[in-house]
Amino acid sequence: MESNHLELLAWMKPYRPLFFENLSGITGISQQRILACDYSRGLLTEIDLETQTEGFGLEYDVDDYAKVNGICYSEGNLYSIDQNNIYRAVYSQFTGDLKGHFNPHLKPELFLNIPNCSDLVGIAVTPDTIYLATENQSILACDRPTKTVETLVKSPGVGIDDLCYFQGNLFIADAKEQTIYVLNLNTQQIIHEILTPFENPTGITVVQDGDGVGKLYVAYSRPSFEIYDTGDSEFKLNIRTPVADNFIYPLIFKHNPEKEAVLSNPFLIEMYYVEKLHALPEICDRHATVENLEWKISLPMNTPRQQLIAVEPIGSFEMKIETIPTEENRPVAVFSIPEIDLKTERRLLGWKATIKTASIRYLTSINPLPEISESELQAHARYLENAPGLDMDHPTVIRAAREAVASLSAAENNHPLVKVKAIRDYIYQALTYEMDAKHQGTAEVLRQGRGSCGEYLNVFLSLLRLNQIPARECGNYKVPAYKLQPGARSMLLSPDFNHVWLQFYLPGLGWMPLESSADDESAVFRDWTQRYFMALAWYHIECRLGSYFEEVFEAGTDIPCALSAGDLGINDIKFRVLGETDLG
Repeated sequence: MESNHLELLAWMKPYRPLFFENLSGITGISQQRILACDYSRGLLTEIDLETQTEGFGLEYDVDDYAKVNGICYSEGNLYSIDQNNIYRAVYSQFTGDLKGHFNPHLKPELFLNIPNCSDLVGIAVTPDTIYLATENQSILACDRPTKTVETLVKSPGVGIDDLCYFQGNLFIADAKEQTIYVLNLNTQQIIHEILTPFENPTGITVVQDGDGVGKLYVAYSRPSFEIYDTGDSEFKLNIRTPVADNFIYPLIFKHNPEKEAVLSNPFLIEMYYVEKLHALPEICDRHATVENLEWKISLPMNTPRQQLIAVEPIGSFEMKIETIPTEENRPVAVFSIPEIDLKTERRLLGWKATIKTASIRYLTSINPLPEISESELQAHARYLENAPGLDMDHPTVIRAAREAVASLSAAENNHPLVKVKAIRDYIYQALTYEMDAKHQGTAEVLRQGRGSCGEYLNVFLSLLRLNQIPARECGNYKVPAYKLQPGARSMLLSPDFNHVWLQFYLPGLGWMPLESSADDESAVFRDWTQRYFMALAWYHIECRLGSYFEEVFEAGTDIPCALSAGDLGINDIKFRVLGETDLG
């Protein structure tokens, strides 16, 4: 496959405010300029995103802006929120560069106290209205001239961190969900759900670029690690945690109305998968050589959010590419190996793939949605069948499948999305995530009440299929994004482990992703988090769809070799993030 070079976007680079401990709010104030606020230290700083410079010439009392949950600039005023109060201060913008500017009017004055209101956590200001988000997930509208307040809607998700008004819509940032919800103010309906490229978005704003076009920027304050010198006479390094990695990053997105999906922030990634032939000692004791093998390793697939740009072999073995028609033409790299001397062979085989991958999130409030028709069930019958490890004929599993939807009404039972959500909540209530190397069947996992990602997957497959929802496995690796400094390029990153998730079928929309074990955490107010429910981040790399990721076969057949890839080799996986690219 020949290389197809994609243009990397130079403007998509993060800005990290100096001295910040907890980046709680950002607001656009002029072309390419943002004002940022630090919740913990009360710092305010103006940032020029074009020149990547920062100004500290503001004159103000930091205690006035400590514990502020959000800020918004409008018509010469800076609005801020603290508990159930709205404050306002006169704010004159910097002109020219950011050096030596002083603003003596930043003393906030109380604009409005909202009695019997839980803490305010987000604010967006328009000429006529101040929109507010509260800790108990209400979206309020305050009429600016009269200061009267009314409740608009309940917020989606499980927690709000900021608001932003843009093009007639209210953009709602939810840190726990890693999602921006777009609320149409005319219909008061969520019209888009956008997965942010990084975890824990705490602020969102619109900034005008040099051409006067509005661009969305998101603030993040996510856990990180910091190594520091203890200062002792002996040289020692300690890791101090938790430390927040605070940065501001652009958000770009594209809506697919046919699929009710939003793609966001695509990246260009290199993935390396290599096997070093090095048989286990016990294998060498039993076998001197093996002959006529075909070693097959799945390649990244082309999906609605992922594109395989180029692939090339690693090592001295010849590589050809086959596809598996029954698994949506999944590509597989095939290496033909005439003979391996198990005691001495140390050659490499594998591939390097260049992938364009974006985050995707489908609208989770689709209603109405038709039942899955009989013809659709027949077309996907293989994804309703029992399989090794699923235990779909076991009384414990049958009972769990029935209990998972027992509380649903007849109408809800006919709505496949409602049924999937009920099954998901039931599994999360029944199981606790546990990372281990075991691969127990669904019945035993349900009995023990805990499981790894693969065991969660089997439970999901069993209960969904028993409830007539076609479901199939997917995977097989994730770029460890928590190790990546946003904006850093060409860093080699090793995944912590292989990983699997699943897809379930919805009529009219097709196969929806579901990260089966990523969000095993109870929500404070309502639901389980839905961060990866009908959503995948750009760092999920889709290679596997079906029976195997890697397998060794007898040459020219579909018969697996008696010796596995793990018996014969040692694998190594690396990712390199080349940079950001466009959604076109």
